[in-house]
Amino acid sequence: MKIAAVVVTYNRINWLKKNIDALLFQTRIPDEIIVVDNASTDGTYDFLKNLSKVKFKSLEENIGGAGGFACGLKCAIDGGADWVWMMDDDAIPYKNALESLEYAILKNQNSNIGVFLSKLTDEDNAKSSNKTSYALTGTFVGFAVKKEVVEKVGLPDSEFFIYADDYDYSMRIKKAGFKMIRVHSSLIAHKDWIRQKRLFRFPFSKPNVPPWKTYYLFRNPILATKNFKMVNLGVKLYLSIDRYIWSYVSPESKPYIFRGFKDGLHDVKGKKIDPKKPLLS
Repeated sequence: MKIAAVVVTYNRINWLKKNIDALLFQTRIPDEIIVVDNASTDGTYDFLKNLSKVKFKSLEENIGGAGGFACGLKCAIDGGADWVWMMDDDAIPYKNALESLEYAILKNQNSNIGVFLSKLTDEDNAKSSNKTSYALTGTFVGFAVKKEVVEKVGLPDSEFFIYADDYDYSMRIKKAGFKMIRVHSSLIAHKDWIRQKRLFRFPFSKPNVPPWKTYYLFRNPILATKNFKMVNLGVKLYLSIDRYIWSYVSPESKPYIFRGFKDGLHDVKGKKIDPKKPLLS
């Protein structure tokens, strides 16, 4: 069984170095490590070209996490991978994270489980558990997907650019009849995401993200749930209120937020807001 690890990176070379070290020192080393570099300008290319044990694809432009994962997943499957373990550059897998996933995969070979998920933590020395649990959706951090799933469902939708692409892909996978299982003994440290996720529980506490990213935070949840009427209605209602709260907390984000909400309602997809060229028409 060939397991490939796919990492998407953009201008976070220090995190990327830690991530690759963690992958290379796994108790079960990935058969292939593929890094998709989203046109970084911080020396990432020079770093990657000197790594003999890592394959990388250096893109000419930043196509976001959605495009990066679609690109990396295709590369891994085309290269003969049976399973592809995807993650961001700031994800640091615990030493036995992949070994635990592989054990779960082998134990459930004849099932309709299409995705095994690592458990995310913000602790330095979190305790693992032998339990597993069904998951409704998964994030593209510790997301191990089977080749047969990709062949049936296709690749993640690169038109999301960033945010909600993993939710959309999860729902497509479940609609195709595959299950998703979280493996609690496969731990990945991903502190910033865990902390930001907790902030969403409180209306007046917002993640510290650049204003341009709020466009996608408001547009993409609407797009990702459009085929689920009741969920989509709830998302629209929540965001219609939250756009005013977020704009109050972060006034500089207001034009991005309202544009994102509007574009979500009008089914506008693609890379419409670029970090270097804000508010493209």
